[in-house]
Amino acid sequence: MSIKSSRFRLHHSSPTHHGFQKDLGTFSLTLLTLGGIMGSGLFMASGLVIKRAGPSALILYVVGAWAMYLEISALGEMSIAAPTPGSFLNYTRVVLGPGWTFVAGWIFWFSSVLTMSSEVTAASLFSRLWFPQIPLWIWSLAYSIFIISVNFVSVRGFGTVEDIMAGVKSIAVLLFILTGILAVTHFLPGTPHSVAASGFRTLLSHGGWFPSGWLGSLPAFLLVLFAYAGTGVIGLAAAETKNPKKTIAASIRWTTGLITVMYIGSILLILDLVPWNHMSSSVSPFVLAVKASHLPYGGSIMNLVLLFAVLSTMNAALYSNVRVLYGLARANQAPAALGKLNAKGVPGNAIWMSAGLLALTIILAFVLPHKAYGYLVTATGFQAMFIWLMVLLTQIYYRPYLLRHHPDRLIYRLWGFPYTTYLVMAIVIIGIIASPLAKAEAAGAIVGFAGIVVAWLTWIFLRRRLLASGSD
Repeated sequence: MSIKSSRFRLHHSSPTHHGFQKDLGTFSLTLLTLGGIMGSGLFMASGLVIKRAGPSALILYVVGAWAMYLEISALGEMSIAAPTPGSFLNYTRVVLGPGWTFVAGWIFWFSSVLTMSSEVTAASLFSRLWFPQIPLWIWSLAYSIFIISVNFVSVRGFGTVEDIMAGVKSIAVLLFILTGILAVTHFLPGTPHSVAASGFRTLLSHGGWFPSGWLGSLPAFLLVLFAYAGTGVIGLAAAETKNPKKTIAASIRWTTGLITVMYIGSILLILDLVPWNHMSSSVSPFVLAVKASHLPYGGSIMNLVLLFAVLSTMNAALYSNVRVLYGLARANQAPAALGKLNAKGVPGNAIWMSAGLLALTIILAFVLPHKAYGYLVTATGFQAMFIWLMVLLTQIYYRPYLLRHHPDRLIYRLWGFPYTTYLVMAIVIIGIIASPLAKAEAAGAIVGFAGIVVAWLTWIFLRRRLLASGSD
C-alpha cells in the first residue's frame, strides 16, 4: 500500500473533544502511564529475561529504556499537536491512509487485549502462591470481572482507582530498590552474610556478562521491549487531560525518569541478590530477591504488591483499547455502536467487546495453565512492537505535515529527528527478528505475526465497503 500525503485530513484534529470528560492532570496522567507500562513485563517476564540472558539483561534493559524514551517522545509530539481520541491512529490516517489506520488500530486493540490477558494470568499466578489449590482460570475470571467493572465508572472514578494501584506499585518498587541497596551494602539487619558480604560482586560471578554468548542473550530482547510497552496510553488519554500542552509534556518527563530509575535499579539488585541461573518461570524475581534478604513476611508482602501492579497494568490496558475501538468507530472502521458514550462519558459498548475477547484468556488458562503466560507474553510483545513501529512510521510523515499545515501546533519535538526515529525502529526490528530464535517464544511470535496478517487480509476484503461508508 502506498504512502499517502496530505490527501486525508484529520476530521477531528482540533485541540478539544467534547464527548469525553477532561479530568486528568499531570499527576493522574503520569500514574496512568506508569500503570500502562509497569506490569508483568517487569515483575514476571524479567525472570525469563534474566534466565536466558544472565547479567547482560541489565544492558538490554538500558537499551530498552532509551528506546522507550524516544518512542514516547515521538508519540507526545503528535499528541500535543492534536490531542484527540484515538491517539496516533488519527495521525496515521492523515499521512498514511485508511488501510494503515485500520490495521494499526485493530492490532493495537488486539495487542491491548493480549496485554490484559498476560496481566490477568500473571495476577492469577501470584494469587496461587497463597492458594495453590484454586485453579488458575477462577482467579482469571474474578480479576477480569473486577477490572471491567472499574472501567464502567466515570473517568474521574477510574483515574482515582488507577492512581491508587499505580501509586502502590511505584512506591513499592522504590522501596524494593532501597531495601536491596541496604542488603548488599551491609546496612539491612538480618541479611544473610552471603548476601551482605558480596556487595555487587554476585552480578558477574556466574559466567560474566554473557554466560550464553551475546547471540544467546538477544532472543530475550523482545521481552525487554515488552516491559516498556504501554506508552500508548499517554496519547489515548490526551483528549481527557485538562491542559494537553503542559500535562503531556510534563508527564513524559516524569514517566521516563521514574521508569528508568525503577527498571534499571530493580534489575541490577535482582541480579545481585539472586544468581541469574536460579531464576524461576513461575515465581516473580522480585519475590525471590526479597526472600533472599530474609525479611519477615517479605515474600508475601511483595507478592501482594505485584498483584496490585499487574492489575493496574490490566486496568490501563483496558482503558487504552476501548478508546482505540471508539476511535476506529468514529473513523467508520468499526461498528458505529462502538463509537457511542454512555451517560458517564465512557465507551460502554467498546468495553463489552474487549471483555468478550478477554474471556478467551480464561479458556486458555483452563486448557494450558502452565504455559498460558509464556505464550501470551511473547504474542503481546510481538504485536506491541508492531504498534511502536506504526507510531514511529507515522511520526516520520506527520512532522512534515504539521510543518506545512499547522506549524503553530508543533510545540513539543522529538530531538534528533529523523535519525532518532530510525534508530528506535532499528532496535524494535532487531527485537522482533531475534525473538523466534528462542524455542519457547516461537509459538507466541507466530500468533503475534498471524494477527497482523489477519488484520491486513480483513482490510483487503472489506476495503471497498469501509471506504464507501467513510465517504457517506
